[in-house]
Amino acid sequence: MYKKLLIIISLLCTPVLCVAGPSINQLNSCLALVDFVDIKLSEFSDHYSQEDMATVHKGLSMYSQFLQNEVITPKLVSMYGGNETQAKVMQKLFDRQRKTFLLHLNERYTEQKLLTEYAASINQCKSNTRIRPDAAKALNNAMNTIIKMVKARNFN
Repeated sequence: MYKKLLIIISLLCTPVLCVAGPSINQLNSCLALVDFVDIKLSEFSDHYSQEDMATVHKGLSMYSQFLQNEVITPKLVSMYGGNETQAKVMQKLFDRQRKTFLLHLNERYTEQKLLTEYAASINQCKSNTRIRPDAAKALNNAMNTIIKMVKARNFN
């Protein structure tokens, strides 16, 4: 009897958990990754055309701003029942966490990893959020340009 009740409750709660979307920690990690790739890509600017670099920077920057301003900040405010002061305190904690994450990534990256694995991770992040059409277009252009850059450098 209890097993059936537990199964029914689980089935009823699963859609709610799926709709909730990615956690604030996942979103913050995505933001850190996007910012890291955007910053580090400049170190390899002499390997790629200025046009390609501008396309990638534009897409990553728009996505970063979208994540922070339209996803993370509103989610924090909502988590704290509209208390913007508490949300700002939590945002400062996330900012510190993001700095640590950036330092960790900086110790382990290579140009190939930057363009392949990290770009794939950003694409995964994108699939976890409903992104504004203009930001989606810019990010898609950036991802397509990264693929072109990978092929040009023979990172297969």
